[in-house]
Amino acid sequence: MNGKPFRGAMAGIVLFAGGAGHVAAASMEALQGAWTMNGTGCEDNFEKRGKGFEYKDRSSSLTTGIIVSGSRVLGPNSSCKAEKISQNGDRFSVLLSCSDAVLFSSFSASFRVIDKTHFERFDPQFPEISVIYYKCEF
Repeated sequence: MNGKPFRGAMAGIVLFAGGAGHVAAASMEALQGAWTMNGTGCEDNFEKRGKGFEYKDRSSSLTTGIIVSGSRVLGPNSSCKAEKISQNGDRFSVLLSCSDAVLFSSFSASFRVIDKTHFERFDPQFPEISVIYYKCEF
């Protein structure tokens, strides 16, 4: 549950949670769907099922994607819910409440929406280190 891909997925959830007014609501709608890290293929992580997406192999340690649905973010190992969101310019911080089969935890994730198909997850203490996610379109 402490994996970086999982935390990146959680960053997307925060955007959907609301609490930052019009921007959060608009961003929430834009971030719905399946996302994966730059450098990985959507087809390696997900498959289309009806109107949504599912993991091909959620238990794989190589899965780098997240699925955002409403205020929930489903990562490879855990499920999170955005509890609070704050905005500072074009950057967002989200308080995520997460759980897996055994543990519960809360943490803050920070991200920036680049455009309707990309967002960047970063650590506010080291903003020069970041990961870009892109939206999967099947």
